[in-house]
Amino acid sequence: MEKTFFKNQTFQVLIIVALGLLICWNLYTFLISKSLVALIPTLIQMIVLVLVLMKHKHAKMGINVWAVILMLGGGLVILGKLIKLFIGDDIMDGIGKLVLNIIIFSSGLIIYYYNQKTVEVKRTDEKVIE
Repeated sequence: MEKTFFKNQTFQVLIIVALGLLICWNLYTFLISKSLVALIPTLIQMIVLVLVLMKHKHAKMGINVWAVILMLGGGLVILGKLIKLFIGDDIMDGIGKLVLNIIIFSSGLIIYYYNQKTVEVKRTDEKVIE
């Protein structure tokens, strides 16, 4: 049987807290906007949170996928803002969103890095009762 082990317990706690806060935020967004699109990230985050809490063997992969989604989302918005800047549009009206997306992109990079360095999937010698 394989389980996920976190060498850095602070990283594990921060992942759980971050996922919990984002789930709450996305559920709040859903309740306010009544848009089903807000449930998509909530579902992904809930799956990753359950994997982490259960220390499932796929928790490391789930965190990696979530981090890549963060990097892709933030990176594409940054790229779009840079393209707008190069074609001559005024970027000052969207500077707040740009800063937010730089933070999201950076968070994705940090999560991915720490996940690669501090999380392992190890085989345990527990006997499974069937």
